[in-house]
Amino acid sequence: MRMELGLSQHQTIKQIQTLSPQMYMSMEILCLNSLDLEERIETELENNETLELAEATKPEEAPAQEAPQTTQAKEDSFERRFEGWEEYGREEYASARRLSSYDGEKDEKLEALNNTEGRPTSLQEHLEEQVHLLEREEILRLVGPPESLSNEAKAFCSDPLKAILDLCVDVIYNIDSRGYLMYSLEAIQESLDPKPPLDLLQKALAVVQSLDPPGIGGRDLRECLLLQLRRDKQEYPVEEKIIEGHLEELGHNRLPKIAKALGITVDEVKAAAETIACLNPLPGNLYGGEAARSVKPDVLVDEVEGKYEVRVDSDYLPRIQVSSHYRDLYKTAKSDPDLKKYLKKKIDSAEWLLAAIRQRQLTLRRIAQELVDIQSGFLDHGISHLKPLKMVEVAERVGVHVSTISRAISGKYMQTPRGIFPMKFFFSGGASKSDGTVEARGSIIQRIKDFIAGEDKSNPLSDIDIVKKLSESSIKISRRTVTKYREAESIPSSRERRSY
Repeated sequence: MRMELGLSQHQTIKQIQTLSPQMYMSMEILCLNSLDLEERIETELENNETLELAEATKPEEAPAQEAPQTTQAKEDSFERRFEGWEEYGREEYASARRLSSYDGEKDEKLEALNNTEGRPTSLQEHLEEQVHLLEREEILRLVGPPESLSNEAKAFCSDPLKAILDLCVDVIYNIDSRGYLMYSLEAIQESLDPKPPLDLLQKALAVVQSLDPPGIGGRDLRECLLLQLRRDKQEYPVEEKIIEGHLEELGHNRLPKIAKALGITVDEVKAAAETIACLNPLPGNLYGGEAARSVKPDVLVDEVEGKYEVRVDSDYLPRIQVSSHYRDLYKTAKSDPDLKKYLKKKIDSAEWLLAAIRQRQLTLRRIAQELVDIQSGFLDHGISHLKPLKMVEVAERVGVHVSTISRAISGKYMQTPRGIFPMKFFFSGGASKSDGTVEARGSIIQRIKDFIAGEDKSNPLSDIDIVKKLSESSIKISRRTVTKYREAESIPSSRERRSY
C-alpha cells in the first residue's frame, strides 16, 4: 500500500484558556507591596496621560465593595461604561483613605529629598581621607627614616615618603568590605605598573594598618585581632598567645585544653577570652554597606474594645482618576478614528489599573482578616499561641485559589499590637502532640529558647535533653529537628554554651 504525501486543511475544535490584559494587570498589582505599588502608580501617571491626580477630598466611610465583574464589563459597551468612570473614581480608596494634610504650599517631593539620608561613606573613602591628613612626622614614626629603605626603594623614586603614601591608596583598594587585605603584597606588587619594591609596599601596609578602625588591613582574623590588641599601651601576653595558636579551640569553648597547653588556669583563660570577645573581627563593617530597606506595613491591625480591626493602609497612595479632559476629548473624537482608538486604549488601561488596585485592597483585607481571626491567640498571648497554618486553609475560607494567597502576601507586612511581621510569618508548619493537635514551629522554637535561657550554664542542656523536655509537654520531635531549629537561630551547641 502506497501512502501519498500532500498538504491538506482540517478543522478542529479546541478550548484554550487565556488571560486577558485585565487579569494580567490584576495579578501584577496584587503581588506589589505598598512601596512598589506607589512607584507603579507614579509610573502610570507619567506614561498614561488620561490618568490624573484627584483633588484631596474627604471620602465618606463606606465598606469596601467588589470590583466590577469582568463578564459584565464585556457585555457593556465602552460608551456605557464610560459614564460610570467619574463616579468610580470618586469612590476609589473610600474604605481606607483619610483627608490629606497637604495644603498646596509645600513641595512634598522636595521635602522628601531633603529628608533622605545620603549615601554612607565607604571604607575606602574613609581610609583614603585619613591618609591625606597624615603629617610627615607621623609617617616617619610609622615607617622609619628614608635611610632604612633598600637601595632598590631609594632608586625607585626621589621622594620615598610620597611614594609610600601613593602606595597606601593602592593597598586600601585591595581591602575587602570586612576590612581584610584580599591579596598578598607580592600579588599587589605584580599588579602595579611600574612595579614598586616590596619593602615600600610593606611600609605602605604598616601605614594603612595604623588607621582607624583598629584591625584594618589584617591578612586574616588572627592578624586583625592582634593589630587591635597592639594599639593598646597595655600588654596582653596571654591574649596574644591564644590568638596566635589557640583561636579555633577558643571558638569551640575548649578552655581547659587551652589552659593545659599554655600552663595557666582556666580562670586566666576565661579572663583572656573576655578581652578577646571585646575585639571586632570585622572592622570594615563599620563603614559603607547598603542602607536598610524601609518596611511599610500594608495591613494595620488595631485592638478596639477587645476586638481586632483590620484595614489596608491606603493613605500613602496617590488618589488617581480618569481625566475629565480626555473623557470629553473621547466623546468629541468621532471624526478622528485614530485618536478615538488611541484614547480608548489609554482609558481602558486606566480603568483596569483602578479596578486592579481596588481588587488588591479588597483581597488583601479579606486575607488579613482571616489571619487575624485564626491567629488571635498569638495577638492575645504571644508566640506560644501561634497556630500551625497552611495557605490552602486560608484560600478555602476566602474562596480563592491558593496561588492568589501566595501572591497577595508576598513581600507584604502586617502591623499588629505585637509588632510588625511579614504576612508569611502567620503561616507555619508544626509538630504533632500526643493529643492529636499540632504546635506551630515558631512556638516550639520559643520553647527551646526558654529551656536554654533557664539552663544551668555549668551543665547545659544537650539536644537530647531538650527533646525529653519537649516530650514532657506532649510534643513529639526528633533530636535532628531540635538541632536544625537551634542552628537556624544561631544557638551554639551545649559544649560551646558551657561555662567553666
